[in-house]
Amino acid sequence: MARKTQSLQLVQDATMERIAVSAVSKVGVLVPPWAVLGLEAAGGAVSHAMWGAPPAVTWAAAGCTLGSTLLTALTWMATHRRRMLGRVHSTATTASATTWFTVATITGVTADATAGALFFGGATLALSWNIRTVIRAQGDGDGTGDALGSLFDRAKEQAGLKGARVRAVEVTDHKVKGQMQLPPGEKTADDAVKATARIESGMQLPPGSVIVARDEDRADRAHVTVSDPRAIRRPIMWPGPSRPGGSVDEPLRIGIYQDGDEVEYRFVGHHLQIMGMTGSGKSIGGAWNIVGEIITRADAAVFSIDVSKDDQTMGPLREGLHRFETGKAGAVDLIRAMHAAIPERTKWLAARGYQAWEPGCGLTYWYLHIEEVPKLFNELAGEDEERLAEILKEIRSAGGSVILSLQRADYTQIPTLIRSQMAKMCFGLSDPDDVKYGVSARQRKADVEPHEWEDHYPGMAYLDGKSVRTTHYAMPLRTFSWGAGSAEANAAMAAHAAAYPAAAKDVDPFTADLSRVQPAQATASAPASAPRAAVVLEDEREAFAAEFAEMLGDAAEQVIAVQHASPQMLQRKLRVTREDSLRLLEALERKGIVGAADDDGEGRPVLVAADAAAETVARLRDNGDPVTAALRTEDPDPAVIAGAGDPIQEPTDAEAEGLVTENQDRDPMTPAAARGLVHDWLRHRQQAGQPSFTASDAELTAVRNRTGNGRAWTYKVLKDLTDRGVLRADKSGNSTTYTIADLSPLDRDDLGQAA
Repeated sequence: MARKTQSLQLVQDATMERIAVSAVSKVGVLVPPWAVLGLEAAGGAVSHAMWGAPPAVTWAAAGCTLGSTLLTALTWMATHRRRMLGRVHSTATTASATTWFTVATITGVTADATAGALFFGGATLALSWNIRTVIRAQGDGDGTGDALGSLFDRAKEQAGLKGARVRAVEVTDHKVKGQMQLPPGEKTADDAVKATARIESGMQLPPGSVIVARDEDRADRAHVTVSDPRAIRRPIMWPGPSRPGGSVDEPLRIGIYQDGDEVEYRFVGHHLQIMGMTGSGKSIGGAWNIVGEIITRADAAVFSIDVSKDDQTMGPLREGLHRFETGKAGAVDLIRAMHAAIPERTKWLAARGYQAWEPGCGLTYWYLHIEEVPKLFNELAGEDEERLAEILKEIRSAGGSVILSLQRADYTQIPTLIRSQMAKMCFGLSDPDDVKYGVSARQRKADVEPHEWEDHYPGMAYLDGKSVRTTHYAMPLRTFSWGAGSAEANAAMAAHAAAYPAAAKDVDPFTADLSRVQPAQATASAPASAPRAAVVLEDEREAFAAEFAEMLGDAAEQVIAVQHASPQMLQRKLRVTREDSLRLLEALERKGIVGAADDDGEGRPVLVAADAAAETVARLRDNGDPVTAALRTEDPDPAVIAGAGDPIQEPTDAEAEGLVTENQDRDPMTPAAARGLVHDWLRHRQQAGQPSFTASDAELTAVRNRTGNGRAWTYKVLKDLTDRGVLRADKSGNSTTYTIADLSPLDRDDLGQAA
């Protein structure tokens, strides 16, 4: 409790003090009945002194009796909306008080019977009112008399909620929680949500004090929470891990809500988008607190990518991460390896009867964290971007979640398909138009305003995900601070990561294979084919001819099934570019599967009957189209041109000799050995200080000749190495210069092949 008080030092202003004092006072609310009793006695004494002697006493008695009757009847009528107990109690009190006043006027206050009635009867009535007041303050369900209800009653008509009632149901040091009852058939909870600002104005509270949320069980009810919005405008120091050594299936404690409750976020089975402007705290407040909690859990592993800021953001966490990539080459390698391993993990779970990941199932839960994700999308080739999208769609079933951090999640920065699958955590924004990209649909309906913070309150955010309560999805929170300055925060995080190192965790073989740390032990039993699955798949996909053969088979299957062929149809069905769709149709025409293009240049007739589809598709998948494989290279000599009618010139003897390789009569090397030869050549070039070259480089040509492969193979290898970030391609006109950028993925490849 002391830690919580220290972490969240609420400062209430006069208005907030009025709510708290009225709601929890132990003395002030008891005084009014006794004050009335004293005034009653004083009034009786004055009345007797003035009119207690004959003949005035006769008229005074008649007047008091008439007044007593009228006041009692008025009380009964005025309390018709109250429950019967309240109505009877109020009416009986009025009748008793006015009757005693009449008697005291005649006999005087000091008469034995009159004084006794005042002492015993008056005290009994005062105590009865005290009892009712105390019970109402504790929330007996009467719905009237509590401070929150009184404040709301003064504001509801201006807020457009006439007929609504609010009663307090919980009072703590930091908040007052209530339940709002709306007039059935006239108002709904959504009406109350939209009227929140007017409610605050009518209650004379600071903006942001009132949070109204729908009651999931009743459309005519809403939850109301009143708290001080200024309580979280100062940094709140990180209190330490919440459940070290526990399961990641248990909630993560990542901050404090405005009402003083801890943010308990169960982050399993869904993805999270973290968005905020520069300086809003989305990285240090969002990523640090979430990942900082995850690395303390025994059954979780974090793989992080940041190609934008290198070690600046996630560097202090490095020791707690199972893998951290800051370059394109490493990022691509991680994405491809994770993409390849996901099907193996789902098979492993299915074989043991699991529909999804569960604590204790034997697999380590994966978190893929990508900082400044738009920069990564700009770096990725189209195929790797598709792999990342597939990871988001498939990793949940395999036991994993993705965390994406960015400044503005519009379609120019992130695919809308990906954004639509994310839970939302939104920090301060600079533009109100950005809000729709960073918050959930129900947060938008609640009119949350993160743009009001901008970068003035780093760490303040809204959070909405599967585990967030209905009373808190529209309530601001503050993530924990790790230090007063950057140096202090970095030191604190580095120490925390060192206390929970990734290398100390027991992980499954899938995680061990993907990691860049030496795990203590592999605990789960995975199929023998699981380790190095990524390397095997990479071997299968490297050759463009094999890849195109698969694509060609898919295209043939589609056009034969519908008996129609066009570029638009292939683009839509196969999700390929127009260039690839035209290339596929040209290959299908060469194979006699489709005819020439129609007059419009688009549609083509299909020449193969539907019943011959299986045999045709199988043949294409086996043989592919060597012509396309040969043509999908850059022109080796753009200066050599020829027209369609030009005669074919036979090569001279010297040219013919130049076409013969020293390995022409030998079988080509295995793909792994051929790649290894290229890798060694690249290392030699790097050591020699010659990192740049072209595809027609004499040394590279000699290497290719030794492998027994053709020129097309060279371009396939160079393209793959460029996609992975090993090489950088700079195109000038019709020629391309390749420059060595990062050789570390080659070391991992060679190590994997050796294993």
